Amino acid sequence: MNNSEKYDSYPLWIVILANILMLAVYVAGAYIMFRLSLITGILYVVYLVLLERHFFKEGCICCYYYGKLCAFGKGVIAAIFFKRGDPEKFCEREIGFKDFIPQILVVVIPLIVGIALLISRGFNLLIFIALIYPVLSWFVINPILYGKLACIHCKQGTICCPALKFFSKEKGNNKDEREG
Repeated sequence: MNNSEKYDSYPLWIVILANILMLAVYVAGAYIMFRLSLITGILYVVYLVLLERHFFKEGCICCYYYGKLCAFGKGVIAAIFFKRGDPEKFCEREIGFKDFIPQILVVVIPLIVGIALLISRGFNLLIFIALIYPVLSWFVINPILYGKLACIHCKQGTICCPALKFFSKEKGNNKDEREG
């Protein structure tokens, strides 16, 4: 990782910005799913809640930022709802592409449903915007958010981070690959 300042607790403006950008993806997906039907909208929101709960239980409770403000503020929230986990378990985790599938589905399912709605029900500007934002977020906003505001300042990343290890491996920058 680089020599940028590592935050013991992230500035509130980063937490607010990161959450607004992340929640906008969730709201866009929920809007599309509710346009399909009340049931699909409710199921989508339940899926989001379960996904976030999984993040808290599998990562946040063992993270350096447990009880502190990480870039998304989840460490503080995790401390309210869940008992502290073992930080060693955070470092032991191995992440592969399959681990990202649930998060990918947050965007892909509404994208498919939204396209189907635009085709079957005719063009709707709000559905179109709700389709575009999550895709824009993936390719434009997330690289800036994670690359310039979040991961670059993360103390957990200097200790160990399965996601950082996965993405470094993908780019051929893994420490083990450089040494071997």
